[in-house]
Amino acid sequence: MLSLTVMFALSGASSAQIKLRNALDYDGDQKADPAVFRPSNATWFVLKSGGGVDIVQFGLSTDVPIPSDYDGDDKTDIAIFRPSGGEWWINRSTGGVTAFQFGSASDKLVPGDYTGDGKADVAVWRPASGTWFVLRSEDGSFFSVPFGTDGDAPVPGDYDGDGTFDRAVFRPSGATWYVDRSTAGILIRNFGLSADTPIPNVFVR
Repeated sequence: MLSLTVMFALSGASSAQIKLRNALDYDGDQKADPAVFRPSNATWFVLKSGGGVDIVQFGLSTDVPIPSDYDGDDKTDIAIFRPSGGEWWINRSTGGVTAFQFGSASDKLVPGDYTGDGKADVAVWRPASGTWFVLRSEDGSFFSVPFGTDGDAPVPGDYDGDGTFDRAVFRPSGATWYVDRSTAGILIRNFGLSADTPIPNVFVR
């Protein structure tokens, strides 16, 4: 589940945008690497831009792949979400495997760097209440913020360029974007049509 950034105006790349690029970079050379997760045998295949193929068995056939840079070393970490128990399993390129429960099967997975420490935070958006739950990577504590409503599509990204992910939703009924910017405050913008697919949501699982 990768969340890409949509900016209404963009000048230069913020650290959060660089981290989004790194969320596709498994070997740390600042280039995206083609990668697939094969559910039939829970195996990851990564064609490294620097050369070679990594083959890693990690997860179960029913797991949801959710890679990102969770340890802040500028390399994508193989990771899965297990809906049956609301479990995250992360194979960190620096630090090894970690596993914990956070969220439920009906949540939308929206990891990103919401605290600005250079690491992706485990995060979910709960459609039933429109609440965001973020597990801070720096100390393991969590916070929750209501933003959005059932029927919205979560579209997180760094909309104000301050290096921190912003909570955001797209409301199809009015083709309206609502963005809770960490620095610049609330942004409400009509863009698109109700039947459109907001691109950042394509990467939300």
